[in-house]
Amino acid sequence: MEKLPIIPNLIIIGGSSRNVGKTSLALRLIEKYADNATITGLKVTSMRPGEESYHGSHNVPTPEDYSIVEETNIESNKDTARMLKAGAKKVYYIETPDSLLKQALNSLMTMHQNGNPIVCESRSLRSAVIPGLFILLKHYDPNQIKPGFNYYENMADLTFTIGQNTRNSTDLANKIQWNGKKWLLNP
Repeated sequence: MEKLPIIPNLIIIGGSSRNVGKTSLALRLIEKYADNATITGLKVTSMRPGEESYHGSHNVPTPEDYSIVEETNIESNKDTARMLKAGAKKVYYIETPDSLLKQALNSLMTMHQNGNPIVCESRSLRSAVIPGLFILLKHYDPNQIKPGFNYYENMADLTFTIGQNTRNSTDLANKIQWNGKKWLLNP
């Protein structure tokens, strides 16, 4: 089995479905540390046949290609623009088939080798890298959970269930710490 690269300055926030709070948690972390660190925001979408309903509207790359786009439009309503507004210095969006996740990440990391914190919204990226922290947000309704979630849940440092009345990730954001070198969970 291939050894995955370890990137301690990367936190990956994944989820069981759309609208479970991934972006809200990412924004809270960016806001929390933007004054003390040069944060890079990242959103990775791994498009798979049959999962169209779980993603927003995107241009799907061909199975032989991926795209990396730097977000520069702070006025957009996209999650990546919201990361810029929250204080990230740079924000990138990667769209890729699963087979090219590692290649896409390697391309991005050649641009980002400074050790500054990276706040990433993804789930699938965990299959290509071991981050400092891998946080999963899980929908309380099992009918809302995407196929394959259990695979990722087994790798998570923390799975946080978002209940019917639990839509706020502030408490969770307070448990996550950037210590200047890596992401950690407070006890």
